[in-house]
Amino acid sequence: MWDPNQYHITIELLFRLLGVIYFFVFFPFTFQIKGLLGSGGILPIKGYLEAIKKHYGHNAKRLVPTLFWLNSNDKFMMISIWTGIIASILLALGIGTPLMILLLYVLHLSLVSAGQDFLSFGWELFLLEIASNSFFLSLTAQPNPFIWISLNLLLFRFHFQGGAVKLQSRDANWRNLTAIGFHYQSQPLPNTLAWYAHKLPISMHKFSTALMFFIELAVPFGIFGPEWMRMIVFALFAGLQLMIWATGNFSYLNHLTLALTTILLGNTILEHWFEIPTNAEPPYLLVDIIISCIGVFLITFQLLNLWENTTFWSNKLIRKVEKIIAPFHIINRYGIFAVMTTKRYEIVIEGSLDGVEWKEYIFKYKPSEINYRPRRNSPIQPRLDWQMWFLPFNTYYENIWFQNFLAHLLKGQKEVLALLNRAPFGDTPPKYIRALAYDYEFSDWEAKNQKGEWWKRKYVGLYSPTLTLKG
Repeated sequence: MWDPNQYHITIELLFRLLGVIYFFVFFPFTFQIKGLLGSGGILPIKGYLEAIKKHYGHNAKRLVPTLFWLNSNDKFMMISIWTGIIASILLALGIGTPLMILLLYVLHLSLVSAGQDFLSFGWELFLLEIASNSFFLSLTAQPNPFIWISLNLLLFRFHFQGGAVKLQSRDANWRNLTAIGFHYQSQPLPNTLAWYAHKLPISMHKFSTALMFFIELAVPFGIFGPEWMRMIVFALFAGLQLMIWATGNFSYLNHLTLALTTILLGNTILEHWFEIPTNAEPPYLLVDIIISCIGVFLITFQLLNLWENTTFWSNKLIRKVEKIIAPFHIINRYGIFAVMTTKRYEIVIEGSLDGVEWKEYIFKYKPSEINYRPRRNSPIQPRLDWQMWFLPFNTYYENIWFQNFLAHLLKGQKEVLALLNRAPFGDTPPKYIRALAYDYEFSDWEAKNQKGEWWKRKYVGLYSPTLTLKG
């Protein structure tokens, strides 16, 4: 593990795989970004940046690093997206690797910084941190050992923190090993296999939860062991990601984690399938010293991050440095589902032309119609559908983006309607609109086999007031 020269193949493979991942980051925005963040979208970037500048003044650009300060119109956004697509393809082909990684990092950071609710997911930060490490690793033909250690430490930290936060939350469902029994049904966007996994006996759910804790909390220490141990870690990490992918839709997270996990495989394993890159001359001394210093910095603050988030210890100097680097997301905290949701509440939107007859808006992937089979969408992320899952955790009045969304539906905004599977009145906007809360559960075998129903739902109450446009 300590000699990166034994990992030339996997390092090159990681760069290529990053290109593939970045393709699935940028490509879906070609048909989503106008409805989400464009001038006619739910949360326009232009308005957001104007508000940030008004509030923070000359500090705004430092706190929100994004290219959209230069221009935030729809044309510039689409140019940025297509630039990202082209750069991702070039990176996947191994063309101009350092430049492509840097370009993709800058473009992605620009989206994350200005994307508000729609780009607030942990895998965005995970990808930015991997990309920043990969950029410095790609600058020299002979991989820098400190950056290499930093990348391995990131893989460790991602898994270990993922397990630690579940225990730190003191959530009873994680502690009694029943959490995964709820997860298949309550996760943001279940797929078909999740329905079947949910039907497994509780003993299987407890075994799965215990195995997950073992893989996330104990297995990561094998990353720092000999090659045979790293192979075992790779197999267990890969198995965990494949199982999560098989029973869920978590954007490109599982694919990204699996891509990073390949760094555990040395040349002796991969040389049977890939050619070992030609040995190159060592870098100039000054370049090597600078990159090594960056590597030491990344290792130090990763360790401090790990220490802070497991012991809750910190000091003023560390917090100050973290505050400076925070907008660039080069070191982040990880861990999702710290507290397991045991119920699934869905917000259903209805429109009406007369205030008497109400018809439902149908999303592309979010559970709505009870006979609509849960489908796979990863590695593509339908960001509006994802965001709808978070609504029940707050009131209607706390979700500004959702208020904007309903207003756009009342206006019949075509960019926003394009994010949906079906609007009840076609291109005709409703006169009235409202949001209702339902309690959703997976159906039983009889309902699915005889009626084709994948879900059952029970009305809970109004989520929003009935809305209409003035005048």
